[in-house]
Amino acid sequence: MPPAKSRPHATATTVVSIRRFVAVATAASLLGAGVAAGDEPERPNLERWVRTLASPELEGRGGEGGRKAAGLIADEFRRLGLEPLFAGRYVQEIPPAPPVETTGRNVGAVIRGSDPDLAGRYVILSAHYDHLGVRRGVLYPGADDNASGVAMMLESARCLAARAEKPRRSVVFLAFDQEEAGLYGSRYFAAHPPFALESIDLFITADMIGRSLGGVCDDFFFVMGTEHVPALRPWLHEAVAGRPVRMGVLGADLLVLNRSDYGPFRTRKVPFLFFSTGENPRYHSPADTPDTLDYPKLTEISRVIHRVAARAADAGMLPTWSDQPDNPLEEALTIRDVLRTLQSHGEALKLNAMQGFVISNALKTLDGVAARGAITPAERASLIRAAQLVLMTAF
Repeated sequence: MPPAKSRPHATATTVVSIRRFVAVATAASLLGAGVAAGDEPERPNLERWVRTLASPELEGRGGEGGRKAAGLIADEFRRLGLEPLFAGRYVQEIPPAPPVETTGRNVGAVIRGSDPDLAGRYVILSAHYDHLGVRRGVLYPGADDNASGVAMMLESARCLAARAEKPRRSVVFLAFDQEEAGLYGSRYFAAHPPFALESIDLFITADMIGRSLGGVCDDFFFVMGTEHVPALRPWLHEAVAGRPVRMGVLGADLLVLNRSDYGPFRTRKVPFLFFSTGENPRYHSPADTPDTLDYPKLTEISRVIHRVAARAADAGMLPTWSDQPDNPLEEALTIRDVLRTLQSHGEALKLNAMQGFVISNALKTLDGVAARGAITPAERASLIRAAQLVLMTAF
């Protein structure tokens, strides 16, 4: 969606006070909570970042609020002792280009790999920080979209920066701007990278990881991209094992269009993982506020992502892109369980007769697939179309 119009600049005192608050509060939380060096992402820190990024002072992270948010993220990278990603600078300026009329800024930092043979290879952990801003005097806070993803990225950066042994590969932490303007920030980065895209072994991004699909799939989160790197699935299952969340593996073609910052990397055949809990009733609304997030769920998902990113950074070898998508039975079972959940909440979701009919027919097919233990390409194509129809019309 087009970016919000800029509001009048805040005073320098306001910007400094916000930055001082974040720095002091973060330091206090680390000391008071007894967070171990290199430990997993912690809820108090995740929640603090969400509340800061979605605060009225950052104006929905549009216009001048986006500039303030970029400064806060750069300040945190600096506080963690991370190296600037862009030739000595944390910020990559994004020039206006129609239909985008405003200058944007990606913010990035890097931990250089400790293994001379792998230091020139990269794992990128990313999230977009922009949102819809203030429109006609109404604030769109963007707590889930996407302060939740940025909080995860910053907490993972803290954990990896605190490790006694640095990762073997170089790890980039990247906050994209202008995702809401047609992925312009990530598209600009992919077209003007500070290193060759061919040196990226894995790109990870998260967008909306603090709620649930439709507001009803409470324990689910979803990951896309393994269809091109199926050897990563065991890593994901190991990372989620024993956690009170349920992972659903899906193919990115379910979304029809590239819906988040994985898009420019997917197009260039860079191995990627995209994490999300999906759209919910508060999506792109003023009701996307910090007090409505499921922080225990956000914490568990953040820990899964952090564990996968850390493992990828230390691995001797990572799987490469496969042009032939591998869509496992697991995906069909995920779709079945999601459709069952939506069906059971049909009244609350106000599903109409057509939606109910599509879901019922799809579930009949999926029950047969589950009993048989296999799915044909034709069955998958039909089920993907059914799921797309439901997802596009139900929320």
